[in-house]
Amino acid sequence: MGVLVRGSTPSMEIRYDLKQSDWLSSHSDKIMHFKFSPNILNRLGEELIPNPDQGIIELVKNSYDADATQCTVELINTDTTGGSILISDNGIGMDIAAISEGWFVLGRSKKAAREPTALGRLPVGDKGLGRLAALRQGSKVHLKTRPKNEPAVEYSLTINWQDFEQASVVEDISFDVQEHRTNLPQGTEIFIQDLSIKFGRREVKRLARELLFLADPFDSRVSFRPRLIAPEFADLEKQVNESYLKDAEYHLKSSVNGDGVVEASVLDWKENLLFQAKDSDISQENYKTVPAKFELWVFLLNPQNFSAKTASFGQVREWLSEVGNVHLYHRGLRVKPYGDQGDDWLKLNYARARNPEVRPSTSTVIGRIIVNDPDDRLIQKTDRLGFIENEAFIELKRFAIDVLNWMAKERLKQTENKRQIVKQESSRDVIDAKTSIENVIEEALPKEYRTRVRKVIQRYEEAKERETKALREDLQLYRSLATAGTTAAVFAHESGKPVTLINNIARRIEKKGQELLGNIIYKESLSPPVEMLYQVSRSLLSFSNFPLHLLKREKRRTGRVDVSNSIDDIIKLFEPFLEKSKIKIIKNNSDAQAFIRGSTALLEAIITNLLTNAINALTIEGSRTEERQILISTEIIESYVQIKILDNGLGIRDINLNDIWLPGQTTKLGGTGLGLTIVKDSVTDLGGKVQAIAQGKLGGAEFIIELPLVGG
Repeated sequence: MGVLVRGSTPSMEIRYDLKQSDWLSSHSDKIMHFKFSPNILNRLGEELIPNPDQGIIELVKNSYDADATQCTVELINTDTTGGSILISDNGIGMDIAAISEGWFVLGRSKKAAREPTALGRLPVGDKGLGRLAALRQGSKVHLKTRPKNEPAVEYSLTINWQDFEQASVVEDISFDVQEHRTNLPQGTEIFIQDLSIKFGRREVKRLARELLFLADPFDSRVSFRPRLIAPEFADLEKQVNESYLKDAEYHLKSSVNGDGVVEASVLDWKENLLFQAKDSDISQENYKTVPAKFELWVFLLNPQNFSAKTASFGQVREWLSEVGNVHLYHRGLRVKPYGDQGDDWLKLNYARARNPEVRPSTSTVIGRIIVNDPDDRLIQKTDRLGFIENEAFIELKRFAIDVLNWMAKERLKQTENKRQIVKQESSRDVIDAKTSIENVIEEALPKEYRTRVRKVIQRYEEAKERETKALREDLQLYRSLATAGTTAAVFAHESGKPVTLINNIARRIEKKGQELLGNIIYKESLSPPVEMLYQVSRSLLSFSNFPLHLLKREKRRTGRVDVSNSIDDIIKLFEPFLEKSKIKIIKNNSDAQAFIRGSTALLEAIITNLLTNAINALTIEGSRTEERQILISTEIIESYVQIKILDNGLGIRDINLNDIWLPGQTTKLGGTGLGLTIVKDSVTDLGGKVQAIAQGKLGGAEFIIELPLVGG
């Protein structure tokens, strides 16, 4: 594969040949060399970097390495196949040697030397595979480049990928590089024509987000700002640039130096110092990683926290939905997938499930870890999605997670101190209030009324004491339930690994059994137990999803709740249990949409516990084995929605109907007796009422819940 350079006159012609082996072959007939089929270009480009936006990002990174301060990506008619992409920059450009020995060479890069550029940038580095992936997206590629070291000169060439389809080996194709005079400034333009893929709104928005976050959008000193000519980019850029960092409740600043020594501090939203850590407060062992800086802004997403701040609760929540999570910046540019939606690489959500009170989640923080890494201790994977998990990277994660744990511990101490202060102040306030009442009685009331008033106050105090005692008991009950729930969430999170293992083992047995036994014998002998393994893995996955679904924090927020949607979500969760128990769910929903005021968590607590009761009633010994049914109906009656849950089991037996709501009362062996207590408390909290019928219309238990409606 040679490069032929033609100037503006016929006499100006230089040939650069990439086949170094040709010279060797001319000296010895016995020396041979590798040859590559054109198909290797497909394998290297499309398979190693399959996402179109990722290839474009690699071209933009080339502009960064070329010291560009401006880089523009323009999509031209890309909503259908056959469109074009233009990537242009104002970098140092390429002379003929850089084109021949750099741009055309795959698997080797001058970036490996890691020498700083004129702007002091450390090249982000790649082996040319990302560039190849981007160039292969079209049928033709036009390159124009104007090197800084050759003013007024422009080199151009065209790659026609169809030429490779006729070639036996890649080396058979040569390229003519044209040299022209120009008045344009230094820089490079890459025009990819006749695209084989199309960019819909979702793909354009994803590309816009990648470009916007490629260079840290929260650092005003960054001199590299890639742009996309597309409305989606302008909208997203405006949303990201409306930074609300000053409205964060906590601001964490931390760093680890070259000796692995760490320091950290936490500021409040007024930038007052709250906590500060020595190295030993965070870890007893130094970190064997690259020097790094870690900043995190934590938001408490409830309306009360924004009453004294410039931004509104809604603005910040929407902003965090686009920018939230912790992003990793390596040599000035972001590395995927760290910080992408759904990528919890620092296990924020897992830690929150264990202790939700003081832990942030990926949707309530914006953070960045910045590393320069001049010694190449962090090594990117071949597909450019993340780093190889060597010691340096594992230790970098340990540093960040340890700092987060330290911050959580300090916040927990602060919360506990506040609780103790409130308790002490409450006790003093009660004593002061009693003293004030006694003084008023003595000073303001005639003698004949004082005894009567004191008796009334005493009865009031006794009633309040009974109420307080009941609240304490409720508090203990719900603390126990919370402990059970959060513990279940932790185990649920971890259960995915053995479930996946069971599924993989079943798949291997199935594949190997069919190979060794043939389909007929396999179906007769191994197919039933393998299918049972698949069913077990699906059931276990459902078990693990249950607590994680019910304990989602956003479900506890108060607002308008769609009754029908909440019921449908719970039924979907129960599907594996219902299928296994051969229970049919019949839904009879009101035509009109019903909304209540409250939280999804409360409504789900009601439906979940009543469905659990119904399933238990249909599966206990002595109950029917065929045509098992649960009916769930909703009906709007005047100003409330009526929800009925009925089954055709044996009904409520061996317990007084009024006692079923009491904590600990159950007729089921191994039952907790808490389900119906939770139902009644939840209905009361939602301002409604609940009624139970021992044998309802279907023969089994029937529960009728009435909840007040809010406007749709």
